[in-house]
Amino acid sequence: MADNTYSRFKDISISERILNTVFLLTIGLGYLAALANMYYTHQGLDGKAGLSVEDVVISYYGSSTQTLLGTAVKGIMAPNLKIKSDQDVILKWIHAGADETGYNENIAPILNRDCVLCHTPSINPSLPDLTNYAGVSEVSHAGGATIPTLIRISHIHLFGIAFILFFIGKIFLLCEINVYVKRVAMVVPFAAMLLDVVSWFITKTIPGFAYVVILSGALMGLSMGLQILLSIYQMWFFSEKE
Repeated sequence: MADNTYSRFKDISISERILNTVFLLTIGLGYLAALANMYYTHQGLDGKAGLSVEDVVISYYGSSTQTLLGTAVKGIMAPNLKIKSDQDVILKWIHAGADETGYNENIAPILNRDCVLCHTPSINPSLPDLTNYAGVSEVSHAGGATIPTLIRISHIHLFGIAFILFFIGKIFLLCEINVYVKRVAMVVPFAAMLLDVVSWFITKTIPGFAYVVILSGALMGLSMGLQILLSIYQMWFFSEKE
């Protein structure tokens, strides 16, 4: 059956257009918020302000000279510490080997007071778990994200974003554009998302794949954004020429 037998934006009601528009705008704002969260989660891991490729490498591959927790308390997390001297307590514990006894006696009270409000899996699964020694140990020793952590984040990522891309694609189907361009445009964000997730695991072994993580994430965001903008444009401002 040819694609031109299906409904287009000109065939739907004003109420449907309003519903589609507010959904797309909300998703767009949510994605911008997700980008901001990603920036503040990963930036500064290399000891420098801003998000860089080296930050991505440290997040997934790790660093032989610094730990994620050590870098965080000296940088992005430093303002969250209510007592400035706690920074030295955490750094000394890390340099001493980050043992469980020291964690229970000195580190857990600090993290429970200042950090677990955000670093709890049920609240923000994309951030390191600082609610127990096992989670803190992962970011207190040299090395990037662990395989269990990547699996946990990736399954949440895939399930959640797949639904979002599906509903955006269902609306995008109503656009008046070349059918082959439309089919490719709908597949691209899914392919980019899968490549992004796979690249996390590869970067864990091959740090150079951090570039693929960045490019695939950018491709997914760009393709999704174009679908949103084109859909809104055609819903309200596009008139098909007879």
